[in-house]
Amino acid sequence: MSILALGAFFPNADIIMKKYLFFIFSLFASFSVWAQGPNNTGTYYQGADGKMAEELKSALFAIICNHTIQSYTPGAWNAINAYDVREDGKIWDIYSGISNFTPKTDQDNGNEVNEGERYNREHAMPKSWFNEGTQDNYSTNVYPMYTDLHHLFPTDRYVNEMRSSYPYGEVGDSVISQSAGGFSKYGIAVDSLGYTVSGENGKVFEPNDAYKGDLARVYFYMATRYESYKNEKGETRTPKKWDRGYKSMLNSTVYPFFKDWALKMLLRWSANDPVSEKEIKRNEAIYGIQGNRNPFVDYPGLEQYIWGSKKDVAFSYNNYVPVVSGIEEITRQIFIKDDGAIYNLRGQRVDGKNLKKGIYIRKNKKILVK
Repeated sequence: MSILALGAFFPNADIIMKKYLFFIFSLFASFSVWAQGPNNTGTYYQGADGKMAEELKSALFAIICNHTIQSYTPGAWNAINAYDVREDGKIWDIYSGISNFTPKTDQDNGNEVNEGERYNREHAMPKSWFNEGTQDNYSTNVYPMYTDLHHLFPTDRYVNEMRSSYPYGEVGDSVISQSAGGFSKYGIAVDSLGYTVSGENGKVFEPNDAYKGDLARVYFYMATRYESYKNEKGETRTPKKWDRGYKSMLNSTVYPFFKDWALKMLLRWSANDPVSEKEIKRNEAIYGIQGNRNPFVDYPGLEQYIWGSKKDVAFSYNNYVPVVSGIEEITRQIFIKDDGAIYNLRGQRVDGKNLKKGIYIRKNKKILVK
């Protein structure tokens, strides 16, 4: 019997933890399931076969670059209200641990709110980073990025305003504000992150551990999808013209696209928070609406083949080997000593010496017992 540690415990674990189930069971299946590509999408990625690193990123760009542009209203609202829904029928908010939004009913109506009262549409990559105005030279609501569903999420409006356009990061001891229970935090970056402004640690927004991997894979998608595009004015643009200011995580290049500190963090986030059932279902739904996929959800660990430890390994859509370096294996003997209470997902304490197969919580960590 072995146990896999899957990250830190967080509020609403009985709902959110279900996002890991698909990955958990597929991890122990034979790698032969990749023989035809994930979700039978092998031929979709055929054009990237045999490519490595920067060339692989460009090949993926050619595959996913044409998508059906959605309207912001009602298009984006209709989309997230259709697929960003928990099993209990409530909106799946990624910034707050206490929200319980009813789709449509609790949409943002423009009034001042407290946490848990309204949800809006969050651009995971702030639209101001695109560094261009629309035809009226005022708004930053630039298409196609503005309504790309892959980086649009329903989030608690109050917490979303806290995030503003600050980069994602990891907050140290200097927390300026946070959502209920510290689910999300805004504050001064921890020293180890390496993000500084004028020689001092900069301000960042830290999402919950449960969604760090989701957001990292969205950023990898954005880096790939927008190597080149035409904006609504008909201009051909690239990330070389995007904002690289101190609030941005970007460096105004097509490759590697990210600043060094940001890339290291995103690679770590993606490894520590594996692809989940939630992401897979969301990817399928968006593919059905706008006609393109997030390859970093379809192929777990793909970012390592472009930016990380496998840059010298050729991608194979037909025989892909997932990268799962973020999983830590622990022997069952850790439970012999009574050095920490163990709970099931219903919050009931259980006997650590007689665990059945399943998911448990011990010392604020999720564990899987095979």
